Amino acid sequence: MQPVPAKGDDCHLPATAVCWLTDEPQPGLILVELTDVRGRPYQLVGKVSYFDDGSDLTPDATYPRPVVVACTIDDVHHDIATVSTGWLSDRHGEPFVFDVPLTVLKPIG
Repeated sequence: MQPVPAKGDDCHLPATAVCWLTDEPQPGLILVELTDVRGRPYQLVGKVSYFDDGSDLTPDATYPRPVVVACTIDDVHHDIATVSTGWLSDRHGEPFVFDVPLTVLKPIG
């Protein structure tokens, strides 16, 4: 049985790489989508290395394809986790924050 993630844990959040955007800056940028517990869609743009879980993200890969978003659990309330992306921020420098089902998170490490 896999341990249940808890507040402060670093986790992988499943998402979908929708398309390759550009080769620059290296190693390239992709568009990734995910949906929170309320059904709100989010789109993230970042370097391939931010989302790669060994799924060979390349310009010639078939899209859409599954990827992961590295995040940290900021809070847990019943079966909902509030997670943030400290490594990827919005245009104001704030980390992205999402409420997601606790059960979809996979602990890192």
